[in-house]
Amino acid sequence: IAEGIELAKLADSEVTLLYVSDRPAYVQMAVGVDLEEIDRVLKEESDRVLGDALVKAGMPCETLAVDGNPGRTISELSKDYDLIVMGTAGRTGIRKVLVGSVTQYVISNSKCPVMAVKLMEE
Repeated sequence: IAEGIELAKLADSEVTLLYVSDRPAYVQMAVGVDLEEIDRVLKEESDRVLGDALVKAGMPCETLAVDGNPGRTISELSKDYDLIVMGTAGRTGIRKVLVGSVTQYVISNSKCPVMAVKLMEE
């Protein structure tokens, strides 16, 4: 977030913070869990992540939370933006593997430039 916000400030640009919920991935992992419960958890997670991102941004930003395959969804939405800034790896566990592959997919399929930022472990 910091690198993207710094770049946006230098370019006097607007920022959209995007969160993509991959519902089918969660449904496959959550055997025996009510679908409404999965949707509630995904909504809470997107609200928390976007809220934290807004605080870290320190400037007005649009937020967008959508459902879909992250790589495909970001690539499809890329036609509406001038630049995508995203991390190259998740922080822990399965996210560490998945986010890197999502970034690679977006780099290969985006309709606009992609700035990949190496995330440091916290």
